[in-house]
Amino acid sequence: MATLKDIAQETGLGLGTVSRALSGAPKVSPATRRKVEEAAKRLGYQTNALARALRQSQSKAVGLVIPDIENEFYTSGAAILQDVFAREGYRLVLCCSNSDPETDAELLASLVERRVDGIAHTPCSPQGAQVIRTLSPTLPIVEYARRSELDSVDSVTGDEQRGSAEIVDHLVGLGHTSIAMITGPKDLSTTQARLAGFDDACRRQRLRRRDCPRLVGAYDAEWGREATLRILRDHPGVTAIYASSSRIVLGVLETLREAGVSIPDDMSVVGFLNPRWYGVASPPLTTYELPLKEMGDIAARLLLQRIGAGSGQSSHERRSVRIEGRLVVRQSTSRPRVGPVPRRMA
Repeated sequence: MATLKDIAQETGLGLGTVSRALSGAPKVSPATRRKVEEAAKRLGYQTNALARALRQSQSKAVGLVIPDIENEFYTSGAAILQDVFAREGYRLVLCCSNSDPETDAELLASLVERRVDGIAHTPCSPQGAQVIRTLSPTLPIVEYARRSELDSVDSVTGDEQRGSAEIVDHLVGLGHTSIAMITGPKDLSTTQARLAGFDDACRRQRLRRRDCPRLVGAYDAEWGREATLRILRDHPGVTAIYASSSRIVLGVLETLREAGVSIPDDMSVVGFLNPRWYGVASPPLTTYELPLKEMGDIAARLLLQRIGAGSGQSSHERRSVRIEGRLVVRQSTSRPRVGPVPRRMA
């Protein structure tokens, strides 16, 4: 039986492009769609063949696709999900997309072909698990930590917008009026929510937009480093940096240390999420903590409910659960320094 991967190899196109073409997605050129459809017909591909196989029996396996295996948030979440699934007699198949949409699509297709009973998915693009909807319209899916544009899947996320707003309010309460935010890719739901919370709080606190730069890039240490260098060079008035992921925080801390900028005497720093190392950093980091265990428990239970219902998600109203976190105040934030911040690098 032909698979999406066979069609991708036949046409020389990416698996995500093949999936979008077969599912009728609008952002596919007529020529590409025709090329994919002709290859599918030539290879004997049947869209719902795997869906029928899935309905015939259960594998007692669930898939989990995360974007970054080095990120403590996702690995800790995977452990929580695995614990819940194991107690219910399911084994977890863990995959990492490395934040690449094509790899993500290939992994999702592979999980469907392995006949998993459901998938927990952290999308790395707005398209999310569209490839699954092409292969199996009713396979249970729960999006974990992020949301995609799909309106046919459940999601469990943290209240990112509220978290960003609370961070700004905390810094303003200390006297900061020039706050820089460093965040990830603009098309991810996490970035959009965190930016919205930051912007809303800045407006409410009457902070000037030019005094509060937003640097949008990637959720990794390299971007944290590059963005911090830009802040030190181009925004000398900034007295606080909000780094909106633990990987970004690493780059920020390294760069400030190399530049001779003291935390919090010269620059206050706030993170997002709360890996254990935040508490033993020097100084310990102020952050907004999401309830990781609660999020994982709810995501796993929701997916198990969908699997147990037996008819997939097509007959169910989408459930979107958003869970509030809490601000954890530590020693990395204080009143702003009076006068210019000393720096050893431009």
